Amino acid sequence: MGRYRVVQWATGNIGQRALRAVLDRDVFDLVGVHAFSPDKVGRDAGALAGIAPIGVLATDDVDALIGTAPDCVIYTPRLIDYALVDRILRDGINVVTTGDFLTGTHHPKERAALESAAIAGGATFLGTGFEPGFVNVASGFLSGACRRVHSVKLIETLDCTQYPVREAWTVLGFAKPAKDRLIELDPATARYGLGYFETLDLVGDMLGIELESKRGLVEHALATRDLDLGWMTFAKGTVAGQRRSYRGYRNGRVVVELAICWTMSDDALDPQWTHPKGFKVEIEGEPRVDAVIQFGPPHNSDLSADQDVMSLLMVGTAMAAVNAIPHVCDAPPGVITPIDLPISGTRGALID
Repeated sequence: MGRYRVVQWATGNIGQRALRAVLDRDVFDLVGVHAFSPDKVGRDAGALAGIAPIGVLATDDVDALIGTAPDCVIYTPRLIDYALVDRILRDGINVVTTGDFLTGTHHPKERAALESAAIAGGATFLGTGFEPGFVNVASGFLSGACRRVHSVKLIETLDCTQYPVREAWTVLGFAKPAKDRLIELDPATARYGLGYFETLDLVGDMLGIELESKRGLVEHALATRDLDLGWMTFAKGTVAGQRRSYRGYRNGRVVVELAICWTMSDDALDPQWTHPKGFKVEIEGEPRVDAVIQFGPPHNSDLSADQDVMSLLMVGTAMAAVNAIPHVCDAPPGVITPIDLPISGTRGALID
């Protein structure tokens, strides 16, 4: 592995953590930082990452950033600006994003445009993340121990009380009365969250199959008493939890499933889901696989400034992008997915 010139595009929850990781690694040279917020423009990248100044100032000048000719852009906005990414790729710059894109099966027009731009520029595009992304690959990888597989299921159960982003939860319907306890998600009309449907295709690809259809369901859990989290309140009877199920079908049955349980209480929800916190992989096969993977704060608090699970999962999201950079830079031009990457750990992270 050589050295890689990197631009960090956006410095929000994920971008800030990716920026910190880039500055940690000797293999990367940070050559630019894009900031959306006017109050971040002109600030030193080190300060934005929570460390000492390094002499690279954040800017909103797109031309200037592209002009630095980086090997790779880590693109971490909330929504992907496909026209911008098209331009970056056509200029021969690789792009790794944690946006709502994994395989592109539910972004067909965008994927085709990205493929064309990447080929034209001799660059590579990868959509990745933690979930969707890393954990889904892990669930598919575990099926490699099986002679026969009937189904693969990943259940994510998270205490979301430590993610104080009111706007995100309001958009999802939290703290509001539930018109219906169970609603259908149609991937053909959904605007956001399509990456979750694409996790089904990702695991299907790992099994060597093509799914015949997909279905999404959202089940609401209602608060059984008033809840006050300090940063948000949930009146009794309003939505304080969701179980979002994404199901892939073949031969008339579910063969791949992703179930996401987001909760705002451990004892005041109806229904109260009882899955273990973390990520549970259930593979019905020969042999059956039943694994619980939990992520949390290190025992040595000096290892991390983040001490809650939600923040640490953002670290995992950022690292999925950062660790992919060398492989993306070495990949042939075009659009690739996380399962096109070689098996790798997190190089350069071991503390001496």
